[in-house]
Amino acid sequence: MEYIKVKGIEKPVSKLVMGTAWFAPDFEDEIFKMLDVYVEQGGNVIDIGRFYGIARSEKIVKKWLEARNNRKDLIIIDKCCHPIITPDGVHHPEYWRVKPDLITDDLHYSLLHTGCDYFDLYLLHRDDPKVPVSEIIDRLESHREEGLIGAYGVSNWELPRVQEAMEYCESKGYQGLSVNNPSYSLAEVRVTRWPGCVYADDAYAKWHQGKDITLFSWAAQAHGFFADVYPRDGSAPQDIQAAFFYDDNFERLKRAQEIANEKGVDSINIALAYVLSQPFDVATIIGSRSRKEFDSCIQTLDIKLTSAELAYLNLETDYR
Repeated sequence: MEYIKVKGIEKPVSKLVMGTAWFAPDFEDEIFKMLDVYVEQGGNVIDIGRFYGIARSEKIVKKWLEARNNRKDLIIIDKCCHPIITPDGVHHPEYWRVKPDLITDDLHYSLLHTGCDYFDLYLLHRDDPKVPVSEIIDRLESHREEGLIGAYGVSNWELPRVQEAMEYCESKGYQGLSVNNPSYSLAEVRVTRWPGCVYADDAYAKWHQGKDITLFSWAAQAHGFFADVYPRDGSAPQDIQAAFFYDDNFERLKRAQEIANEKGVDSINIALAYVLSQPFDVATIIGSRSRKEFDSCIQTLDIKLTSAELAYLNLETDYR
């Protein structure tokens, strides 16, 4: 495992973060095994949210933490202000929940249902540009001062709002944003899969270089696009086609497969290595559901892509 430093978090932070969006009671045995493997291999960050696993992930992680008695060894991320999501997995943007009072409500709900007395890192799931940055940041900072969270950040915020929030924190003398959590991958995404999600391009991602805010990427493997598992005959899920099925992305996939063959790995490894090989600190949230999937992710840490390979993969050059 490899580690990075994140502002406001004393422990070293593993670059692979275990995501829990897929957690559900029917898979509890597999979840416990997967969490055990993750920790055995040096992982120490678990990403939870009130609405993950159709609002069940927090309770499952609580059972695992109590069974293993290892809360003190881990970095727990929780998130607030997710839009309403119904048991069938449908997001309802008409019920948008980015408000200071809901930050507090979600925080206390999640502390109760995870059995934690604080979270190492607390993130907003979404943004609402109509809500002043000051109201959001003041509430997060107040909970940090209370000791309920150690650090805070945002997820799915456009870059100008992230910059505005950082400037506001500096003007107030706050600890400030520790993490920015958009999706970032080798693919270029045309249509977001869920309302309010932000897919960072390379310019957005590279903005983090030299700054004290760390990029945590979700869907760094482009929802499996670079595993080349989706048929191209029109039968792939429509949201996947709308997001990824474009000539430039298929060319990126082709180049990832080419480099993968040379290195003796899979194209999905090269896609993840693209994110982790950037010239700034990056952590990625993975959702491995088996030992095979996890081993594939951790194998990627051994792949170091050159600047020429990065440019080639991203179609900036035709040579490497």
